[in-house]
Amino acid sequence: MWRIARTSRTDSHPPIARSNVLMEVLTAAKRPACLFALLLAFCTLGTRTLAQRSTDPASPRQDLLYPESEILCSVDSPLIAPVLREPTVDAQVSFISIAGDLAADAPSKDSPNASNGLKLRPNLEDDNSRTNHSDRFLWFPAIRESLLYTGIMHTFDLALQAGTRDSLNGHWFTHYTQSVAALRGWSDGDTFMAPYVGHPLEGSVFGFIERQNDLKYRRVQLGDGREYWVSMLRSMAFGAFWHTQWKIGPASEASIANVMLHASPGFITLVDTPTLGFATMLAEDAADRYLIMWLENRTNSRAAIILARSFLNPGRTFANLMSFRAPWVRDTRLNLFGENYEIRKVLLADYKNGSGEKPFRFIKNDWTPSGVEFAHSYPKEAPVELTAFPYYETFLGGGSCIGGGGTGAARVNTKLQVITEISGCLIINMPQSNISADSQFYGGGFRWTPRAAHRLSPYGQFLFGGRKVTMEIMDSALRKKLLNEWNDGSGTLEHYPKRSDYSTENSQNGPSIAVGGGFDVVITRPFAWRILNVEYTHSWMNDVAQIKPQAGLKISTQAVVRIGTW
Repeated sequence: MWRIARTSRTDSHPPIARSNVLMEVLTAAKRPACLFALLLAFCTLGTRTLAQRSTDPASPRQDLLYPESEILCSVDSPLIAPVLREPTVDAQVSFISIAGDLAADAPSKDSPNASNGLKLRPNLEDDNSRTNHSDRFLWFPAIRESLLYTGIMHTFDLALQAGTRDSLNGHWFTHYTQSVAALRGWSDGDTFMAPYVGHPLEGSVFGFIERQNDLKYRRVQLGDGREYWVSMLRSMAFGAFWHTQWKIGPASEASIANVMLHASPGFITLVDTPTLGFATMLAEDAADRYLIMWLENRTNSRAAIILARSFLNPGRTFANLMSFRAPWVRDTRLNLFGENYEIRKVLLADYKNGSGEKPFRFIKNDWTPSGVEFAHSYPKEAPVELTAFPYYETFLGGGSCIGGGGTGAARVNTKLQVITEISGCLIINMPQSNISADSQFYGGGFRWTPRAAHRLSPYGQFLFGGRKVTMEIMDSALRKKLLNEWNDGSGTLEHYPKRSDYSTENSQNGPSIAVGGGFDVVITRPFAWRILNVEYTHSWMNDVAQIKPQAGLKISTQAVVRIGTW
């Protein structure tokens, strides 16, 4: 959060006349033809789409462009974003000169109306309301932006993948249900970059879409305490929903591309997109606070700031584009064009010559109402825990696998939790490269936590459910032959070949239990690290070729999000 620093007037920076002029943002029509509207905005160079007046640095307006040219002014028009009305500042605080007596005229920190400097406070409203509801979530803009992002991903696949285009043929509902039913195992057949880089970035984009439409938390920053982590959890839940839709929903890879019928249909992205997306958002927020803000306190170079904001925060950048805002938008700092840029230069010059404070600095919860404090008492035993983890399992009769999964736990009392788990792994060391296998566990049970209120907390747990082991033998030569016969739709084969056309599958499904334990180390109230979890597994099923999954030893380390302790 930035606040205008106290400065002393110098001869090198003449004062700027006082002004209390409000900016007006015109609402662009909401039309399905968004791209046409954007093109029209670019072409209409002779018409102002945004009124351009004196800028109030005390205003918490979005960091939209305040362009010095008509084309930039056109780009600045929010075609899809919610209507942003002129925000209010603390009572009786108005825009004052940015030089010399800028902060001197502002109310003191002890004033009931303001703090030491002018604080940014949003007063954001949707298109249909003139009443400020600070706790509202803008559902329709969030859904529009998420659907736009989903549409862009589908457009990319349709443009570059002939098999995806071919999947549009045939009976839609039948192929959709068959594709969802084929979902199994852990791996989805992609290389490292897709599941561990691309999908976390997707989770970050959905997360920032949630945040920019969450009026209560849209201005949180890393370090804001409980409010920040609550916002992150809301973003993770939003991202989990939308990625599940992208994977198996009505407008998904399963429904449009029938991915599970043509490629390896693993659960990996359903787990790692929201969880690693959470970590990606955290990394972007850290980069924004510690790297980008550091840069902005040392240079006024537009190019440097735009590049840093855009490329060090890729998820936030794409989320901004989905709301038709400039990709380098920040809701917490001064704009980069127009009079705001002149203000930046003055503040930075005063800071460099020692007559002023650092222009942009983090102040915890500076976006919350002045003079309002809430005292809460939270339990040390987490009422709810969510975990994500990698693991290694060796089958004592033969075979081993590497994979990951997730658990959820709800506390019954201080020493007992009920838990659920879904996990899967890719069985390794298969005798031939064309043979693949995977194992999937699903179940629930109980966890005993005798020292849950302590920093070091041992536990024991028992889970019961089911295990499915699947082995697939692929005929690589037949696959190549079928692809050549299809020849991107111009050959003799009518449709893109399915996995079932060139592979055979053997699977076993049976009841399974897992008994074990470990210990947690609480790092902060929101987070713990389950350093070691060791479990004995037993499954009642037959062998799957040389794989003997009846008894196994499972070792994992887990990241734990503790909800309700902060």
